[in-house]
Amino acid sequence: MFRAFYYDKMMSYHNIIFSEIVRENINYSGLFIYILGKNFREFLVFWLLSITILGIPYMILKIITFGFSTGFFISAIAMQYGFKGILLILSYKFPHGIIYLPIIMLCIHKGYNLTRTIYHDNRDYMGTITRQLKSYLLLFVFLSILLVLGSFLEAYAGSFILKKTLGFIT
Repeated sequence: MFRAFYYDKMMSYHNIIFSEIVRENINYSGLFIYILGKNFREFLVFWLLSITILGIPYMILKIITFGFSTGFFISAIAMQYGFKGILLILSYKFPHGIIYLPIIMLCIHKGYNLTRTIYHDNRDYMGTITRQLKSYLLLFVFLSILLVLGSFLEAYAGSFILKKTLGFIT
């Protein structure tokens, strides 16, 4: 009973939001600035926490929350829209997902290695931190450039594709 009520409320909320997206004009430049700011805040927090002892627990928390929210979103959309929901999910995550997925995987791998090198392999924390940060600087710049590209694709191409897909579905 409760689950059906919650599901109905959630789907009516999604339908309202989806119809608003289709009907309204998108401010692409404002959306780009918002997405870029949000992505860089998360990126910087991730790397700053990677040089602390909280790096590994933070990475575990991010993996769990990402998996839960993605799974919940996919389940809800697939239940509501069926086969059209798969098209909606793909348009929601494409083309920027192609850029974000390698960034996320590289950040988790390199962030874990950085935390492990600083706190588990050595006891000279300050010397290790400065040495390791110098070696990670080029990677940080490269991932930042990819993050700008992914944010651009999400704001411009992704929102355009999502708007057209929602117009088809709703």
